[in-house]
Amino acid sequence: MKRNLLFTLLIVLVTQFAASAQNPAKAPVTDVTVSILDWVKLLDKNLDKFAGAEKNRELYDRFGYLNQDLSDYMKYRKRLSDSLFRNNITPGKKNETDLQILKEKMSGIMQRMRDVTDMTNADLRQQGDKLNDKLYNSLYSDNKVYLSNLEAFLAGYEVTKKDLALDGSTLVNRLQESVNIITTMQARLKRKM
Repeated sequence: MKRNLLFTLLIVLVTQFAASAQNPAKAPVTDVTVSILDWVKLLDKNLDKFAGAEKNRELYDRFGYLNQDLSDYMKYRKRLSDSLFRNNITPGKKNETDLQILKEKMSGIMQRMRDVTDMTNADLRQQGDKLNDKLYNSLYSDNKVYLSNLEAFLAGYEVTKKDLALDGSTLVNRLQESVNIITTMQARLKRKM
């Protein structure tokens, strides 16, 4: 009886191992651009509640820095993604340098978001803190989670070209929308200065 149970467990383990070897693990990816866009929309909706004559100039500047960092990150991602397609880079090859650059750029965005969040009201600060925590945990936790399929690809995961293309266009569109909304908020603030 024991021998049959051990044999059955061994068969189950071997089968699971063989299945996982044939299908490499899907990269752990979390798309934070949805959260970033939602946060920017929330700021836009509530701009009049936390902006004021004494804050407008500094908010304008902080939005400008955030906008610049988001734009740089977006352009770098696009250039990198285009290069992967142009040079037909195959999955599974690690690129720690570009992965680290993307991580550092997102860390800079986190700081710029913190700078803006510090000038808002308590409710918006709470939302900003939650988003910053999500970004921080994605970037620095022991459980490796990547911000997109591009990062997972650069880390050596098998990612299809279709997933990379969809991921890239969707993320770039959300980041561009965020940049556009921030630009609009800056224009609103400038009119009041």
